[in-house]
Amino acid sequence: MWEYVLGGATLFGLIVGLFSVYNGRATRRLLAEEERMTRELLVKMDERLAKMDERLARTDELLAKMDERLAKMDERFEIILRQSSEEHRRILEAIRELASRSRSSGS
Repeated sequence: MWEYVLGGATLFGLIVGLFSVYNGRATRRLLAEEERMTRELLVKMDERLAKMDERLARTDELLAKMDERLAKMDERFEIILRQSSEEHRRILEAIRELASRSRSSGS
């Protein structure tokens, strides 16, 4: 009877041992494939991030140019506003002068 038990245990151990070796090799292959795929993914991500950095640099340049143009527009608007204000002041002075003349001639 012990022969059957020992024989069965030996056969079971042999089967488990062979499957564990097979499973270990399959797992190593799977891990190697996953590592390769992960590295490829990281390379692609690095390339995309580099492209994004280039685009952001270009965007920063365009925004800087736009800021310069807006500053020039502000300067021009300020000049126009000063001129308009000066002309408005002259018109008011002329109206006051005419009003004072009409009062003095009407009196």
